Amino acid sequence: MADFTAAQAAVVRIERAEEGRWDLTVISDSGVRMSHGVYLFDAASDDAEDEQSAALDFVRGYGFRFESDAVVADGPDAFWAPLLPLGSDQHAEG
Repeated sequence: MADFTAAQAAVVRIERAEEGRWDLTVISDSGVRMSHGVYLFDAASDDAEDEQSAALDFVRGYGFRFESDAVVADGPDAFWAPLLPLGSDQHAEG
């Protein structure tokens, strides 16, 4: 159960911590790390769709989703995406 409100959660960050491991973090609009998860995988199946799918599963557990076309690279092994409440039919601008 989350200890924050939907209004506080802003983005999910997906960052390679080491070979075979991606860290998933929900970050508030003020930059506070609110929740953390780890996605472990076989390096042979490492691709952007796997990481995004794992991140979607992670944030769904907190009542959020994100649009795959809104994912932004933040360095060679890091990405972030703005969060939307589950059930929201409104898409990000664009």
